[in-house]
Amino acid sequence: MEALAYTLKAGSLKSLKEEGVPAELISALRTLKNQQYPTQNLFLAALQSVAGERSVVEYQEVILKHAETSGKFNGDSYKEFLQQLLNHYKGNIILIEDGAPYHKRADVVEFWKNEPRLSVHRLPAFSPDYNPIEKLWKNTKRDATHLKYFKTFEELRNSVIETFRGYMEDAGKVVCVMKKLREDSGLTA
Repeated sequence: MEALAYTLKAGSLKSLKEEGVPAELISALRTLKNQQYPTQNLFLAALQSVAGERSVVEYQEVILKHAETSGKFNGDSYKEFLQQLLNHYKGNIILIEDGAPYHKRADVVEFWKNEPRLSVHRLPAFSPDYNPIEKLWKNTKRDATHLKYFKTFEELRNSVIETFRGYMEDAGKVVCVMKKLREDSGLTA
């Protein structure tokens, strides 16, 4: 299993230039091109080591927006994600997990057991019909990739990203999927 990795690719640097990031900062970031960092904190630390804390803080949002991630979560990056949830939300958090191996890793289980605000529930094995993200992926395939020809992988990737942006800009698209899932499962009042 490949671990989640933050990296700056040539396309990332080009996008940063288009976003108005200063040339001297892009030049400094170029030294990190194609290097992979397993967590966001390690990635930001590497950025700060080559560009300075002030520049990274000022441009952090746009850098993270254009940094690429690859692979899959692992236990370490999943714990980092859980910590980000805890830092961002002040109330109790209910997590619904699938059967990914990193969800069951001993240190991950220990992490959420020691966090009273986290309530973790697992989906039954082989139950994609209960997992709302599967419905979003189905719609993404329908809208972004199905019966479409892409000359390059980058064109395919951009099509999927545009569909995701549509979800972020119009929460109604996501709510509609959740509502349909609820109706299909008989959970409506």
